[in-house]
Amino acid sequence: MIEKVLSRSLRVMFAGSLVMGMQAATAQEAADQPMQRVEITGSSIKRIAAEASLPVQSFNQKDIKKSGVTTVTDFIQQIPAMQGFSVAADSVGGGGGGVTTASIHDIGSAYTLVLLNGRRIAPANSGTTIDLNSIPLSAIERVEVLTDGASALYGADAIAGVVNFILKKGASDWEINAKYNRPQESGGASNSVSISKGFGDIDDDGYSVFFSASHDEQKSLRASQRDFARTGVINFTDPANGKALQFINGSSRAIPGNATVKYRKADGTTSNVNLNPYALANGGCAPLNHDFFGDGNCYFDSPSTIEINPETKRDALFSSGSLKIGKTGFNAFYDFAYTEANVRASIAPLPAQFSIGQGSSLYNQYILPNLTAEQAANAVSTVANYRATGLGNRVYDYGTKATHAVVGVDGNAFGWDVNSALTWSRNKQTTDYVGGTPWADRFQAAVDAGAIDPFSGSVSDATRAALLASDFSGLYQTQTVTMKGWDARASRSAFALPGGTAMLGVGVDYRNTSYTMANEDVAKNALLQGDGGAVDSGFERDNAGAYAELMMPVTKQLELTGSLRYDQIGAVEDKLTGQKIGNKENATTWKVSGKFSATKSLMFRAAAGTGFRVASMQEIAGVLEDWGVTGGNYQCPLTGTGHPLASYCNGVGRQQFEAFRGGNPNLKPEESKQWSIGTVWEPTNNISMALDLWNVKISNQVSEVNEADIFANPGKYTDLYTVKHINATGQDVLAVKMLPINIGQRENRGIDYDFTHKINVYGGKLTSRLAGTYLLRSRYTVPGTSDEWTTDLNRYGIDDAVSFRHVIKASSSFETKQFTHTLTAAYRNGYIDKPQTEDDCAVIVAGSPGECYGVTLRVPSYTTFDYQVAYRPMPKVEITAGIVNLFDRNPPFSLRNAGSHQVGYNPSYSSALGRQFYLSGSYRF
Repeated sequence: MIEKVLSRSLRVMFAGSLVMGMQAATAQEAADQPMQRVEITGSSIKRIAAEASLPVQSFNQKDIKKSGVTTVTDFIQQIPAMQGFSVAADSVGGGGGGVTTASIHDIGSAYTLVLLNGRRIAPANSGTTIDLNSIPLSAIERVEVLTDGASALYGADAIAGVVNFILKKGASDWEINAKYNRPQESGGASNSVSISKGFGDIDDDGYSVFFSASHDEQKSLRASQRDFARTGVINFTDPANGKALQFINGSSRAIPGNATVKYRKADGTTSNVNLNPYALANGGCAPLNHDFFGDGNCYFDSPSTIEINPETKRDALFSSGSLKIGKTGFNAFYDFAYTEANVRASIAPLPAQFSIGQGSSLYNQYILPNLTAEQAANAVSTVANYRATGLGNRVYDYGTKATHAVVGVDGNAFGWDVNSALTWSRNKQTTDYVGGTPWADRFQAAVDAGAIDPFSGSVSDATRAALLASDFSGLYQTQTVTMKGWDARASRSAFALPGGTAMLGVGVDYRNTSYTMANEDVAKNALLQGDGGAVDSGFERDNAGAYAELMMPVTKQLELTGSLRYDQIGAVEDKLTGQKIGNKENATTWKVSGKFSATKSLMFRAAAGTGFRVASMQEIAGVLEDWGVTGGNYQCPLTGTGHPLASYCNGVGRQQFEAFRGGNPNLKPEESKQWSIGTVWEPTNNISMALDLWNVKISNQVSEVNEADIFANPGKYTDLYTVKHINATGQDVLAVKMLPINIGQRENRGIDYDFTHKINVYGGKLTSRLAGTYLLRSRYTVPGTSDEWTTDLNRYGIDDAVSFRHVIKASSSFETKQFTHTLTAAYRNGYIDKPQTEDDCAVIVAGSPGECYGVTLRVPSYTTFDYQVAYRPMPKVEITAGIVNLFDRNPPFSLRNAGSHQVGYNPSYSSALGRQFYLSGSYRF
């Protein structure tokens, strides 16, 4: 009923012209600005903003303030055209490394080019993906989002589009901004503060300098602080028949621990037996443990112990400046940005595995009495599966230091508008172990000495002291990505046409990108409990390109633009050996676009083009190295199959498997074709409507096989199974390889729309907008095939993701001289959840251990409302108060159990913070 009320509210808002989504600049707003030629995202030609025919959404400072966000990540990821990005919550055990990203039209972060003042910045990895944490919100003048492919202008990684952050510059008052945000429930509070000032006017003073500094932080949120996330054991009913069920996300590495005993049978083969000494002695599993499957193991409720939102901190400094160079007509300019960001993620206590020696006190006390005579006489090995709760949670601090510097010249020479610059940009990421992971030798020594008893019903003070004495804290590894580049571009009038003057733009660019992963000795030598050993790596490659763009006003109504680009991307050089890996690749890409102004208020536009992208350096040249364990629990798929590695299945029942990650030097370049067609109609000065149909198709897309698919289809992916040696137990166990491959094809198609209405009423200005994206197609071929299509449109796909059919941002803003009231609504449609099969056995019949159950739920739609009021008591003071998630809507229930460790909902698509209240203020002087 609540859902129907919310949906009806949205329809009423739209019908009454009271809706406003993400605030893209309208043609009417552009007409109010000075008619000067400027650079527009998506073109190398300086032109009047109103002339642009590309689907570019522009957001200014006022739009950002109305959104109520504190970070660049939060602002970008709430744009309706954005899907498929990484969020901070992905770093909760999911391998996110603290990185947050942008992704246009759900095509992927690697295909969305992020620029700072129109130029590239150092990526967060060995490819081109940018970490939004490195961009300071307080320094942004406006954000331009091109939702159309632009590879023919910017290069390979602009297949989906471009996000361009335009930073502040020039003279301005001192300005101080501060904000405090607190959820209604405990956990997750945040605050921010910034200061900025601009000096000098380039025209009057011959120089200008601007700087800003900011600090923001958000406290962590624990699973125990939210009812919908507090446990990995979720009771629910099958909506089809009302049967009581349990969704299980536990671990067989428990407290008190389980044991797996391998013994040799009379026929010479080996078998395993699971047992939990505490449960056998006490008639049941200990608290926080559960007997779900009747396989002899007790399962630990690990999701109940994690933090579902990590703690984040960020400090940023930005400065820009210009200086007239005599009377040459040129200005020298610079941009400088420095950001330090930290994401601290806390996950469940260490899941330890170690050997129990036959004849040891632990073996004699806990294991031997629970074995049959045959098992005891023929025991080969015993492994303890233990949860080291005495150490507390495993805590990782992901630190980023991003430095970006540009120096260049801009001016006019021989009739050309010229701009050229040198760029140096570096993204340095560190991983620090804060606590919760012990030294392997100290841990084993404590076990051997009897100081750690994995099977005891409680953690004694002596056990806790022994665990803490073995704990490691310090730097684990450092990743450094450095980009050095030079570019030059120029544009000028070319020739006269009936519709006006044709404009020509040309440009060249070069960049060298260097990637280094430096591991500390503790990582390289696998000195920590459970580690498999990390490998240092270093790669480097060059990219060079040249392009030309011609804009032709064929008639007063018809304008055509064509662009052509040639790219050459070098082979990957291994900096440690000097070896070249992979191939040098080159390609020519093109784009043609046009607009037809049927009347002064009606315009049609269309575009078509191609794209080209080479895999990241790690995807091509990465060495095979330890990657922890799988995100999900699986039965060993090779048992009884005759597979040559079947004997390495470790234990029986569901378990997490060891994993490796590496590169593939045989990857082919990706190629894309994209087109769009749309219209912009302004029937009156108060109404604007834009509609664009777009399509992107990628061939030879680089991806990896989803871990669940590897275990579901062992015959198809037999080459992805291998063996891993576990130092802690001395055993070789089955593992999987997460390797990139060319999966075949991907195609996305959809409609972007943007409706705006403005009216003066009751002494103020009412602005309403509805903006959204409606996906018509999101499909891709199954990894390992070229023509077997699957989809994740409105369903949880085999890529562990959902493509939402409909994402809407709607709001209405009423502004007077002193007050601005803004009501915003955000909507995502529901979808078919991840299928849970009987074979997966992640769902069981309640109260009946071992009775596995197959079910697929439907996740409901998600609608939230935000309200904000801004008060201006005097011209240079503004005070803002707001409520996020006005009706305190919890994230929709989901049975997702892959990726990051949150359970009961999907953190990629909804916030766990709930209703939040914030207060902010700004003062200029």
